[in-house]
This record gives sequence, C-alpha cells and structure tokens, in this order.
Amino acid sequence: MAAQLRLRIMEGDLVDGSELPTEPVMLQNYPVSRPSLREAFRILETEGLVSVRRGKRGGTVIKSPTLDSAAYHMGLLMHSRALPMPDLAAARNLLEPLCAEHAALREDHAAIGARLRQFGDEALQVVEDGPAFTGAAGKFHEELVDAAGNQTLRILVGMLESVWSIQERGWARQAAEEESYPTVDLRRAVLRAHDSIVDAIEAGDADQAGRLMRAHLQASQLYVASENAPPVRVLDEYGNPRMNAQE
Repeated sequence: MAAQLRLRIMEGDLVDGSELPTEPVMLQNYPVSRPSLREAFRILETEGLVSVRRGKRGGTVIKSPTLDSAAYHMGLLMHSRALPMPDLAAARNLLEPLCAEHAALREDHAAIGARLRQFGDEALQVVEDGPAFTGAAGKFHEELVDAAGNQTLRILVGMLESVWSIQERGWARQAAEEESYPTVDLRRAVLRAHDSIVDAIEAGDADQAGRLMRAHLQASQLYVASENAPPVRVLDEYGNPRMNAQE
C-alpha cells in the first residue's frame, strides 16, 4: 500500500498539497485492511511524503519531496555520524566552485551576474547586523548554486548548502550574543569577494570564477568551521530541528 502511494506521489499523480480521500473511501479503492492503510500512512509520514492531520478536521495531505526535506535527512545522517564542521566545509569548498564555473559557462552568464549583484546590495543594507548579514550573504551562495544550471549538481550542492546554512546561522547568533562576530570591515571584505566572483561570471571566465570562489570559501569558512567548532548538528537538545534553512 505504501509503495503504491509513494510511486503515485513520485510520478506526480498525487500532487503536492492535495488531500487524499477519507479512510472509508480509501478502503473502498484499495483492497487492504484498516490497520494496513494506517500503517501505510505512518510510513509515508515518517518519510515526509504525507502530513496526517488528526481529529475532527483530520485528513492526509500530500507533501512532495523538496530540497529542504532532502537536506534535512542529509543533515540527520551527518548529525548521527558527528561529522566535524571542517569536513562539511571541505566538501562545500570542493563543490560550490563548480557551480560558479558552470554559471560562468552559461549563455546567460551576464544576466546571472546581474541577479547575484542584487544579493550583494541586500547584504550591504544589513552589514551592521551580524546575524542578518549572515542570512543575506548566504542567499548569494544559494542563488549561485541555483545558477549552476545542471539539475543534479543544483540538488546535490543545494542540500549541502542548506545543511551548511543551518550551522552558519546558529554560529552567527551565538557569535553576536558573545560579541565575537567578525568586524564590519571583514563583512565588507566578504562583499568585495562576492563582487569579484560576480565579475568573473559576468565575463564568462569560468576558471577565474572557480578560483575566486575557492579562495573566498577558504577564508570565510574559518569562523564556522574552526578547530573548536562542534560537529554538524541539525537537531537541538530537545530533538527538534535547530532552525529552518530558509529563515
């Protein structure tokens, strides 16, 4: 039963946000017992493919897989293995420059550069606020990953970027509370690095875009992925998600 519903969700027959028929109707449509049907819902809910509302207004709503849901499960695996932050940073530094290179090789590389500059402008507006700056600067990286063009690369690196973002935003909040967040001058240096990467993309220079991205990541990741940084965590001490990557 779960396999049948899962396949229908994957193939788009059951669309995101739609609601399955009531339990009596489902039992008419599928030759299974009530316990089997409820077990199927439980399995799919665990997989994040449905959301079951209980009570008088209950129902079962379809939830198609998203980048955030995939990143969450990827983060759970990293968390369970207590992966050190430098390990996550190293993977990001291997893959994200590829996205910059691919963006520079696209025919619309000039338009991509123009979009990326908008995120630099947004980050500049909040440069005095550490956590807000971290969020705005992170959007630049998310957009750059999306600009890679290759769908598989976008999904793979996008998941990695989402997990990184959760760690980075948690670090930013703590650093602000401890008054140890990097200075405004260093924040402006981050924006200059972003501008240089955008220049290379706009010029269609893939080699330069990749080199600049690697150098930028190596410099900026040192704060979040220091030797004293805790391992990757996506759940808090109560077992709840630390924060939404899109916050």
